[in-house]
Amino acid sequence: MPQKLEIFVGAKVMLRSYTDVGKGLVNGAIGHITEIIWPFFRRAQRYETDLPSFRADFANEGVNIIHRKSVQFPAKFSYGTAERRMLPMALPWASIIHKIQGSTVDYAVIYLGPKLFAAGQVHFALSRVRSLDGLEIEELDYAKLSDEKPNNAEALMEMNRMRNHIITYY
Repeated sequence: MPQKLEIFVGAKVMLRSYTDVGKGLVNGAIGHITEIIWPFFRRAQRYETDLPSFRADFANEGVNIIHRKSVQFPAKFSYGTAERRMLPMALPWASIIHKIQGSTVDYAVIYLGPKLFAAGQVHFALSRVRSLDGLEIEELDYAKLSDEKPNNAEALMEMNRMRNHIITYY
């Protein structure tokens, strides 16, 4: 978790721990902050140690309040117990494809270059974007799409499906 996190109403956030599995608030859930809730209703006077809770809209999971977390663990060299208080989130400026599993996005920049390593990544990445209008491909390596790996055929089919979907609107 970052030592310092600058948040604001409207900021896009990604949960970094399981908050409420039953509500779908799991590690990787993405939403945006709708309200910052300061302890003891303080707004004018805040201290460095104050950690707010926040209300966030997680789309399908709805608007939920996310509270700060306190995690205790053994201190170095067995000198008692250390405690870390934190907000269980990060600002998702970028995300690996595995982290957005189950999400659908309007815009994505997807790397399809020679360093792509797992079979099926291309198909999975392309299927997360709603339309070609929101898709930008970086370093396209055609060998990753057309060699003999069985999952690459699915990636080609997904690209063709998206192309056909866009063409119907013109």
